[in-house]
Amino acid sequence: MSIISHGHTGAARGPETDPGIAEARAALQGFELGRFLLSNLGLNGYWTSYVLMHPERGRLTNRSSDGSPMTELESRLLNRCPIILATQERFQLFRALTQPLIRSGMRLASLPGGLMDDLLTLDYSGVEDVVLTAVDLDPDSLSGAEANYRQRNPPVTIECEARDAWNLESADRWDLITSNGLNIYVEDDERCTDFYRSVARALRPEGMFIVSFITTPDEWQPTSASDLDYQRFLFQEVLPVKWTCVRDEGKTRQQLTQAGFDVISVTYDEQRMFPAVLAKRRR
Repeated sequence: MSIISHGHTGAARGPETDPGIAEARAALQGFELGRFLLSNLGLNGYWTSYVLMHPERGRLTNRSSDGSPMTELESRLLNRCPIILATQERFQLFRALTQPLIRSGMRLASLPGGLMDDLLTLDYSGVEDVVLTAVDLDPDSLSGAEANYRQRNPPVTIECEARDAWNLESADRWDLITSNGLNIYVEDDERCTDFYRSVARALRPEGMFIVSFITTPDEWQPTSASDLDYQRFLFQEVLPVKWTCVRDEGKTRQQLTQAGFDVISVTYDEQRMFPAVLAKRRR
C-alpha cells in the first residue's frame, strides 16, 4: 500500500494540465530542499539530517539551508506537513529509546547511517570505549557522517563502512543497531523481512534493534486534515515520492519475529504515523 494513494480520487494529473501542480513545482524550485526532491523523489543523508534537525535549527531561525529566509512552501513542508512532523518526532523517539541502553564497551551501528544524527546526538558522558559504525552505500553520506562526528566531537570512536544492508558480512558484531528510512522504500514484504534477518545476524545475542515503520493511512490521526490533504497533493501529484511503503504494527511484529527478534515495545508518535520499535535478537 502507498501513502500517496490514500484519499486520492480521479486520474493523476500533470503540470501541463493543472496550473496548481505547475505552481507547486515552481515553488519547489525556490529552495534547495525542494530542488533536491524534484530531482530525486527522496532524501539522501544530508537532506534527511536537514529535516530531522529542523526543530532545533531552522525552526528557531526561519532560515533555509543557504541562509536565506525560508519560502512559504519550505516552511509549510517542514513545519506543517504531517509525515514530516512525524519523521521529526520519530527521531526524538529513537533517541529516547537508545539513550538508556548506552553502556561502556558497546558497539553501535546506524543503517543506513546517513549523517549519524541518531547516534551522534546522544550523551556519552560517563561511558568509555564506545564505537559507532555508519553503514551506508552512499559515499556522500559516509563523508557527511565523518564531518558530523568531527563537528560534534563526542567521546566515542566512529567507523564508516560501505555495505549493503542485505549483506552486512558481519555476525554477532554489534550490541545495538538503529535503522530508519530503509524499509519505507521496500515494497516487497519478504525482502523487508530479509533485511531484518540480516540485522539479526549482525547483532550479538540479545542485541537491540531500533527500527521504525510508516503505518497505513487509515490509522493516521493528523493534527490537521487540511495539511494532510496538501501532503497528498504534494507527494502524489507534484512529487511522486519513493518513501511510500507502509505496514501496520501486526505485519511489522510478524516480520521481526520471523527474522529472529522479540518485540519489546512499539512507541507511537502523536499522529500515529511513524512509530518506533524496540526489538531484541533472540539467543
